[in-house]
Amino acid sequence: MTNSQFCELGEDSILALEGAGIAAFLQGQLTCDTRDAGPGRSVSGALCNARGRVVTDLRLLLPEGDRGLLRVSEALAAHTATVLGRYARFSRIAVEPARDRWQPCALWGTGAATLLTGAAGASPEEANSWLAGDGWLAVRCDGEDEAFELYLSGERGRALRTRLEAAGSGTEADWRALELRRGLLRLGEGQQETQLPQALNYDRAGLVSFRKGCYTGQEVVARLHYRGRAKKRWGLWQGRPEALPASGESLLDSGGHARGEVLRAVRDSHGISWIAALVRVEDLEQPLTSAAGEGLAPCPLPYPDEAG
Repeated sequence: MTNSQFCELGEDSILALEGAGIAAFLQGQLTCDTRDAGPGRSVSGALCNARGRVVTDLRLLLPEGDRGLLRVSEALAAHTATVLGRYARFSRIAVEPARDRWQPCALWGTGAATLLTGAAGASPEEANSWLAGDGWLAVRCDGEDEAFELYLSGERGRALRTRLEAAGSGTEADWRALELRRGLLRLGEGQQETQLPQALNYDRAGLVSFRKGCYTGQEVVARLHYRGRAKKRWGLWQGRPEALPASGESLLDSGGHARGEVLRAVRDSHGISWIAALVRVEDLEQPLTSAAGEGLAPCPLPYPDEAG
């Protein structure tokens, strides 16, 4: 029995990189170890500025040695291309928007792997692994849950999309809620270059390597990891507030005092609101309320609770 869902990801975009030595170039730019990317393997990471603030989160794929793909937020794609382009030209690497060639989509739920295998002929089995065929590329996001990012192209990609949609159509809000429950906070418009990776839990979610060499912003990020302690991190709350809190809105404690700043909020198809808020570490497990006084319950995230 399958209970899978498929949707287009309008909030995502693709940047295409072309040129010799892409992995080596990005090794000096991204928080992840690009040596972990290659045939059949993707890696998630972030691009930071010189002050260690996150420009964007991303996923890197290297289908070929001189060709790469970066999945980024649509709202931050142009800015990301500009930031990378400042350095890429010295390595003779081109960074271009490619959303017109690759349409980001998602497939998830019970039986999603079986559905993808039946429609495309195969599906990746391990976390962060990917497979490609004529007009499609699929990445498995989690080794335990059946959640896939799909990048579709051309007529074959559209045909695959039609088959997957017919089996079960979902909403992007449901996918974004699943991302939050998996502990992944994606940045949106106006949020670039405001937070360190630790505040976004990227160090816990596997987006930061502390064993690789230098990259832009590495000194600041590493100093906090080895010599300091993050005072604030994002946590997840759920509830059924009448109005979905806006980014930047405060969450309150029982006494009406501001305890957190909303970074992202989505309402799934069941009417449950999932709210990611930046709070002091000691408030991560505290029930909070919306500005209207509606109760919100804290939700555990799938990585260690202790701050680092």
